[in-house]
Order: sequence, then C-alpha cells, then structure tokens
Amino acid sequence: MDRVSARQCLAVLLPLAGLAGCGATGELDRGDALLAEGRHAEALDLWQRVLAERPRDTTLLTRIATAQVRLRRFDEAEATMLKAVTIEPGSPKVRQNLALVYLWRKDLDRALKTFHEVLALQDTYPETNYYIGAIHEMRGDERKAVDFYIQDVNNGPSLAWERLDRYKERERAAGRAPAGPTARSLWVFSLGCLAVAVAACVLRRLLAGGRDAASFDSES
Repeated sequence: MDRVSARQCLAVLLPLAGLAGCGATGELDRGDALLAEGRHAEALDLWQRVLAERPRDTTLLTRIATAQVRLRRFDEAEATMLKAVTIEPGSPKVRQNLALVYLWRKDLDRALKTFHEVLALQDTYPETNYYIGAIHEMRGDERKAVDFYIQDVNNGPSLAWERLDRYKERERAAGRAPAGPTARSLWVFSLGCLAVAVAACVLRRLLAGGRDAASFDSES
C-alpha cells in the first residue's frame, strides 16, 4: 500500500462517503432528484422549507447537511449534523454522518475522534473502521491503517479489501511477505470449505436416515 496524500485518498473516499439517509417520499425524493442533477441550492432550499414542519427529523437533517457539503458550506453542515446528534445521541448512523462531514472538510482530527465515538456506540458499525484506517493511511501510519482495515473486513462486506490487497502486493514486492493468496481469496476459500463441510454433514444425515429406514423394514 503506497503512501498516499490526503487529496488522493479523499478523491477515492468521498464519492463513497455520501451521507447516509433512509428511504423517503414526496419532498425528500424531489430533493434527492435535484441533488442528483447538481441543483444543490434548490435541494437545500426545498429541504429547509420542509424542516420547518419536521424540525426533529434526523433523516431530513442529514439530507440538508449533504446539500450543504456539496455547496462547500462545511460549517453549516457541521452545525446541521450536530443538531441531529443532539436529537439522536445514541444513533451510530447519525454520528457517522457527522464524522463524514469532518472528512469532507478534511478535518482529520475531528473525523477520527467522531468515528471512534461511533465505535463506542456500536463496535461493528459498517465502514467505520474502514474510514479510520483511511485516515491513518493519509497520515502515513501504514500499520494502524492495516489493523483497522482488517477489523472492517472482519465485520462483513467491506471497502477495505482493495486496500489490503495493495498492501500485500507491496509487501511481497519488497520481499517482506511470501508470495501467496490475497486476503480476499483466502476468505472465498474459507467460505468454500464451510459450504463443503455443511454439505457433507447433510449427506451423512440423509444416509443415516436411509440406513435406519432399511433396518426398520427388515425387522418388519
């Protein structure tokens, strides 16, 4: 895994780090369409009008923060997500969206602190360890980055596979790691072995059931 600059890493991360909301209808869908068309100011204006009727809707607040980020109004986006966190302090999703605002703003210290707060709420929350690893990678701390990437992979489907595979290739090229399968291939192989073991167990039970039935018939 080559040392990357913050600009290079964020160029990959930020398109993936869209602020996560929930399904919506009506005005929220209309705002989503405007945002997708690049009409960020119109989406923001629409959602802020809706907010007057639903001031404690954290899904709506998240969308407002997304539009503010797209308009590069980072301080406003931070204030919006801080309000959402106040409304739902125990929500890892809301707090992760605050962390993503800091990541968009390239405020790595606050982003890192807030991602760790997410882990304190739910230590397996999706992608949190990945983002923490990415921040350590941006700072040149390769060992810490790999540790967090591995944690994210262990939690389930992860964006970290590619980063780990690049790290392994670099280590092999430098002679610091033996040639061998990638982390992804080992994971797939393990799943294959598990499937074979399950199939064998089912087959044994079926055969045992057949033998029992044959024994019963002979006794009859």
